[in-house]
Amino acid sequence: MHVAACVQPAKLSRLQGAAGSAHSVHAALDWAHADSIIRRQPVDVLVVDPQFDTPAEARSDRIRAVRNRYRSLPMIVYSNLAAQTLRPLVELGREGMEQLILFGLDDDPQHLRQMLERQPGIILSERLLGHLQRPLSRVPAPVAGALERLIRNPSVFRGVPDLAAAAGVPRRTLYRHFERAGFVTPRELVAGARLLRGYAFLREPAYSLEAVADHVRFTDSDALTKAMKWGVGMTPGRARDRMGPEEFVARLAARIAPGANLNEAHYWFAVHVGAGIPNA
Repeated sequence: MHVAACVQPAKLSRLQGAAGSAHSVHAALDWAHADSIIRRQPVDVLVVDPQFDTPAEARSDRIRAVRNRYRSLPMIVYSNLAAQTLRPLVELGREGMEQLILFGLDDDPQHLRQMLERQPGIILSERLLGHLQRPLSRVPAPVAGALERLIRNPSVFRGVPDLAAAAGVPRRTLYRHFERAGFVTPRELVAGARLLRGYAFLREPAYSLEAVADHVRFTDSDALTKAMKWGVGMTPGRARDRMGPEEFVARLAARIAPGANLNEAHYWFAVHVGAGIPNA
């Protein structure tokens, strides 16, 4: 898991200790650097501090600006509890940022690590990538790396041009690589990555269908519904209520890599179950 951190040094030290060797923590120098990290790294969660670059003053505006740019990127607020932080924390809470860790109070290593690892979409992303290892091995490493980034952090990619740029190849070449590996088109892969993160959000009670569509860059809830039917054969509500994570990931993998022979078990699913999923 890749963690981007916009926090003061003392908090960064505790965060790195909790992450250990199993996870990577990318420390931002300032908010512009944080934006660069998110765009260049497969960031799974962003940890933000209201006093990150203004130790004497707690602010929420820059955190809210980052949130507005990357709506589907999970964020955790890591803050001191003091008179100057109360107003920013309330403002962030009103924005829907309810994941809060208090420095020196509930940031023991075990709790910090649990907070990092339970973010929506992180486990699902790794499961989907596990299904796609065979077709990923058939494309050049930069292309595979770009697709892994897309699945882990779809909010960074506005569309196919961003995916082609991340892969370092022309758009037409990207289409050829994916077709040879057994994937659907790059446009459909972008939609699939958004669906995966959308499903993770839908399983969180706080998110409405409209909010999820906005977070994962669909134009509206109707577009999300249409894409979900294409991806897994169900409406978002039915997928949330009737389909567990393993089945959702398997169906989506069969849909976005229909010609890849994922592996024996996943290939069986693609043939016997995926065949019943309607086309776009």
